[in-house]
Amino acid sequence: MNANQMKIGDIEVAILHEGESDLIAANLALRYPGVTPAQIDAALAGQQPSGSLNLPYINSGGTHIIADVGFGAAGRPSAGGAETALESLSLSPADIDIVYLTHFHGDHIAGLADAAGLLAFPNASYITTQAEWDEWIGRWSVSDAPGDQKTLELFTSLQDRFSFASPDDEIAPGVTVVDLAGHTQGHSGLLIESGGERLLHVVDLLHQPFQFANTDWHFSFDSDPELAVETRRRVLQQCADEDILTLFYHMPFPGLGKVTVEDETLVWNPIA
Repeated sequence: MNANQMKIGDIEVAILHEGESDLIAANLALRYPGVTPAQIDAALAGQQPSGSLNLPYINSGGTHIIADVGFGAAGRPSAGGAETALESLSLSPADIDIVYLTHFHGDHIAGLADAAGLLAFPNASYITTQAEWDEWIGRWSVSDAPGDQKTLELFTSLQDRFSFASPDDEIAPGVTVVDLAGHTQGHSGLLIESGGERLLHVVDLLHQPFQFANTDWHFSFDSDPELAVETRRRVLQQCADEDILTLFYHMPFPGLGKVTVEDETLVWNPIA
């Protein structure tokens, strides 16, 4: 199954399986500075690393939204499944009204253009946070890397189609921006709320299940490691305290579950 469908009150939601990251246990220690390979092995406890790419599709009152776009057809062979997942819902990328970008790392934005360089979501408007735009336009502008220059060119061409949201802004009825800063300066998620039901999309708040018990293990791509740890602990505790259905971008598909506290340790309880 490449799309997991549900209702949050009156809002239709589907988690699209965009694909998998190519992760192997032997390389994970490189992604967690200060953590040894032995600690990684112990934390994995014989399990394979999680590398899923889970994109939420949201239909709020007829407004079709997708949060992030994954690697897309122009990306790696293990990705590019979002379009197929949309087709299983009788939709195409042309039906998407809003592309919400939680942050600008490659596994979240590469799918904006297809293999021919054309816009993958041709009729969409684009929303992100001002802090995210400023961080990455600034980084790409001073980079000599061809990939960064290509991405800068794409985003500059789309600038007139972008708008900027702040935490607590509603981008569609019942769909609100949530501050998750730390992983990047403008990292954000979405709270979907309707009819007394809630789903909190926390995106890259963490990347592997073992971080629930090791919230101080920050990721090598974090822009602000200390803030990322602080945000992780705050939001995970909120999810546990308020019994919120939670969606993670990189947990095993569909990335849905509840966070609880057992013996003073945060625990992930996935929901199929």
